[in-house]
Amino acid sequence: MTKKLFFILFLFICGAFRTSDYTPVKTISSSASFITTDNLGNLYMIVNNELRKYDSDGNLLKTFSDKSHGSLASIDVSDPLKILLFYHDFRQVVFLDNMLSIKNDALLIDDLEILQPLLVCSSYDNGFWIYDQQDFQLIRFDKNLQKSYESGNISQLTGIEIKPNFLAETRGNVYLNDPENGIIIFDKYGTYAKTLPIKNLSSFQIIDDNILYSTDTSLIRYNFKTFEQQSMSLPVKNIINARYEKGRLYIQDSNSVKIYSEK
Repeated sequence: MTKKLFFILFLFICGAFRTSDYTPVKTISSSASFITTDNLGNLYMIVNNELRKYDSDGNLLKTFSDKSHGSLASIDVSDPLKILLFYHDFRQVVFLDNMLSIKNDALLIDDLEILQPLLVCSSYDNGFWIYDQQDFQLIRFDKNLQKSYESGNISQLTGIEIKPNFLAETRGNVYLNDPENGIIIFDKYGTYAKTLPIKNLSSFQIIDDNILYSTDTSLIRYNFKTFEQQSMSLPVKNIINARYEKGRLYIQDSNSVKIYSEK
């Protein structure tokens, strides 16, 4: 565990957050539909269907926009050298490099014989997962666009009707978020493991064995092995999303993204 990660977890355990623990770095005055961060500390924002990449100090590095693919539904920057963009309307996936340049031709999900792709995320060894809304299952494709694993019908496996809104793979697990039922966890082969009763989320972040997610006033740490939960108050109210990366707090509200650094 890094020193900085230990610091923020220490704050959680102590239940103490003070505005003085963090120094404001920059406010980016843009209304984003989604934000995320990569493991290098870069910030990514979707603003008016444009992808923007900032460094950890809030300096704009690159932008990417291509209206020919339709509306940009989601991005996955778990591999900052191969960024995944999912365009739901036209059922296309585009991969970008770290300079936000297109790496290859757009992937047409229709060619994979999936008619209702709802969510897409990156997977290990240049693969990717698709949640197929028609069959209520996760399907993994390898780098050669061949099916490698399927979860089977998740509603039948769990006994619940799911309406997921977020998908991610981290550290050998796949996380499918359903706001009404919680976070459904699978192993890297698509085998169902368990459902965590954390509800009403739109996205979250995995750090080691911890799930970090935000409410409108706090950042919550939930350890899915010990089931311990701690809450840390944040210096901004009415939060849409908050993330922690490389000694930075990134806090999204309706009009801006605020960046704070640890002292």
